[in-house]
Amino acid sequence: MLEFKKSLTNKVIYILITVICFSFLLGYFLPVGIDKVKHLSQGDFFFSTYTVLTQFGFLLFAFVISFFINKEYGDKNILFYRLMNKNIFSFFYEKVTILFMEAFLTIFILLISISLFYGDFTNFFTSLFLYSAVILQYILIIGIIALFSKNILISIGISIVYWITSVILVAISKKLSFFAPFDASNDLYRIIEKTYMSDSSIIGNGVIVPIIVYIFILIIIQVLLMSIFKKRWLILGIKN
Repeated sequence: MLEFKKSLTNKVIYILITVICFSFLLGYFLPVGIDKVKHLSQGDFFFSTYTVLTQFGFLLFAFVISFFINKEYGDKNILFYRLMNKNIFSFFYEKVTILFMEAFLTIFILLISISLFYGDFTNFFTSLFLYSAVILQYILIIGIIALFSKNILISIGISIVYWITSVILVAISKKLSFFAPFDASNDLYRIIEKTYMSDSSIIGNGVIVPIIVYIFILIIIQVLLMSIFKKRWLILGIKN
């Protein structure tokens, strides 16, 4: 409840909703404006939005995620969290949970609205899973970068460097696809494209399992990093 109140007070929820809505708008206007598509089908619209989220997500979400975490350092709130018996894990994952819930509900409402507009819920659950997984990835990666960065500018800078580096690594070798599993150069992207372009909206275990495993690996890496560098969290909260 505390983190939700902070999300409201600091306008984080409004920024997050705006960014997600903007992503959907880009998903609509890019094929219509650039590719001159006269009739945008639901599958084309949803895949275009997926492309926007996966290819530009670090740019779109870096600020709001970094801000939600780094503002605590600027406001000297870490000692307050310690007095509430919070540690680095509860501090971080409560913020992750709030950001994800807000993003999930926003995506859910937008997908419901668009599906009603098209009169077709064929791609609803597929899109809900994929969009949520992609944004959760950003929350986890950008969040952990922000957790160990002393201010928002450094967090955003490192996040963008990570994004560019991950794309380069995947371009060099498919064996390094872990660093950017949703990138357009990976097989996963082409499988999802075929799903949206086909009559069947069902994604198989070949898509679902790798994504879930990827998210779990990210969390494991985070737990290890937070266990090793938990003192830095207190140092940043006191000296920043």
